[in-house]
Amino acid sequence: MTERTFVSQSSGPVILGLSLPVGSIRVQVVDGLPTARVVLSTGDTTGPAADAVNRASSRQDGQALGIEVPEMPGNVTMQGRRSNMVFGSVTGVTMINGRVVSGGGTVPTVSMITATVHLPAGSSLGVVSTSADARTFGYLDRVEFRSVSGDLDADGVRHLTASTTSGDISAGCVTQEVTARTVSGDISIDLYNGRTAELNTTSGDVVMQATNHASGPVRAHSVSGDVRVSGSRHLNVSAHSVSGRVRTR
Repeated sequence: MTERTFVSQSSGPVILGLSLPVGSIRVQVVDGLPTARVVLSTGDTTGPAADAVNRASSRQDGQALGIEVPEMPGNVTMQGRRSNMVFGSVTGVTMINGRVVSGGGTVPTVSMITATVHLPAGSSLGVVSTSADARTFGYLDRVEFRSVSGDLDADGVRHLTASTTSGDISAGCVTQEVTARTVSGDISIDLYNGRTAELNTTSGDVVMQATNHASGPVRAHSVSGDVRVSGSRHLNVSAHSVSGRVRTR
């Protein structure tokens, strides 16, 4: 196993920016926690995943803490994520069950890179990834998420901005603003108590439940997916789908 730990040099809430190309991110907000802590780990002791963890860098400017995990060179098969996906350039190769069998040799199999994050209350989070999933527990001030195929599952957040290509975006509770965009993923907001919402997808579904305390405009659009906005009769709602079903109430 390879593991590295990064601890914030300042006490109290931080603005954490985490760049993890591939892997899994788990964030826990802890009341009373004095400093932020990020643990990067992989089950490998050698190889591309271990090298990526060892070469991870950090920087801090005041309350802003940045951690960057470099990309793994070449092609790798990562265990434990979506049936052993192959990452890297795979042009001209033949794959069977997630392994390269011709056209470039055997692709090494690596263990998952996991980022385990503990943040003080009042912190914010920014994630940039190619295919890393992120899940947060507890209430965050702001969450910004950018990924190609990674999923985001946020527990509670005041201000949420998220964009993916094929990943899903979901939040348990949004209390201020949400902007979510995806191409083929779904968007779901369990409890919306905010002031403005913009939810856009091409082929995914959009589902949102507004509370009585929500206000302002809600725009929920899809091309071929279904759109359902509940608890929204007191809101200014623009809901549209070209070929999917639209329901507002």
